[in-house]
Amino acid sequence: MNAQYLTHDVGVFLGSTSLQTDYGERGHLPSELNNNNLSITVAHYLSFYNNTLRWDPNDILQNHLMVKTAIQYVTNTKLEHHGIFAEKQSPEGERLRAMRGGVNILNLSMNVEYFLKPLEEFVYQASDISFNPFVSFGLQYSFYNNSLESTLGDWRQDITVLPIKYRNEDFLFIGSGESLGVNIGIGTRLKIAEKIDLVAQYNYTYFLSDKIDGLQTDRVENRNNEWALDIQLGIVYHINFSGPLFY
Repeated sequence: MNAQYLTHDVGVFLGSTSLQTDYGERGHLPSELNNNNLSITVAHYLSFYNNTLRWDPNDILQNHLMVKTAIQYVTNTKLEHHGIFAEKQSPEGERLRAMRGGVNILNLSMNVEYFLKPLEEFVYQASDISFNPFVSFGLQYSFYNNSLESTLGDWRQDITVLPIKYRNEDFLFIGSGESLGVNIGIGTRLKIAEKIDLVAQYNYTYFLSDKIDGLQTDRVENRNNEWALDIQLGIVYHINFSGPLFY
């Protein structure tokens, strides 16, 4: 009789995180592409396909779901204004171009991943399944620290170096903060060795805050919350897919 136990994987990921904030124009591709930086993720996976004495390939909970917990660090993202308003040869355009923002983010997340193919078949070394796409959904809690500078001078001494819409200090939230977020994603695992998978994943995170970048005005163009796009590649190692983790 087979033993019952949970299975554990660990993974390390490296990629790029693009932030959509009040810097630049929403829906403006250069703003999304240029306001990005390196992201590093360490993850743990818990799956349930060995937690039963009788395998059922149609049991979604047992054989298609993984619970992923992760810590992600987004390195200092440089934020600048892009788009038609920042490109204008005017005093306000110059002030927009002179703004320099930055933000570091530490994300703690828990996601449920649904795999299209049965997990037990995928990890079994004699299986001919080597490719297993998935979709994910989860919650995220973020700790961030942002900054603001202007090449025209110290805005704390002379706030007129900032664009007019940011000259009210009630609209500036510079420093540290926290935010809850919701994320969804897609990805796939590729089995490259008996206990090793190559993983590609693409995630969208919607922050329940408009203060990640330190800017929050009452202007229509700046009322939306921040969001992020992650593209990462990683390696996942199966700790105990063929036996219990603890005896």
